[in-house]
Amino acid sequence: MSEFQNKAVRLMAAFGEDSLSDLEERQRILLLTSLELYRALGGSFDQLEALIMGDEQETPRRVDLVIGDLMGELAAIGHLYDLDIMQAAHNTLDRRLREGLSFTDS
Repeated sequence: MSEFQNKAVRLMAAFGEDSLSDLEERQRILLLTSLELYRALGGSFDQLEALIMGDEQETPRRVDLVIGDLMGELAAIGHLYDLDIMQAAHNTLDRRLREGLSFTDS
C-alpha cells in the first residue's frame, strides 16, 4: 500500500475496526463525497438524474478498473484546478488526525 493509503487506514482504524471494514458505510461516504465533488465542479442535479437514469450497465466492472478510472479523473481535475491531488489528500488526513476527526466527520 502507498504511504497515503497506509495513513488513511490507520486513521479509520483509530476510530474502530468497524469503521474500516463496514462496506456499506464506505459506499455511503464514497457516494456523498463524489456527489460533493460533482457539485463543487458545477454539476447539476438535472445532469446527475440523466446520468443515473441512463446507466443500464448490468454487470459492474472490477473494482481495480473503476478505481483506476477514478484516479485518472481526479488527476485531470487536479490539473484543471492546479492542485496536487496527493498533497490535498495528505493535508486532509493530517487535518483529520490533528482535529481528531473520523472520515465520517466534516
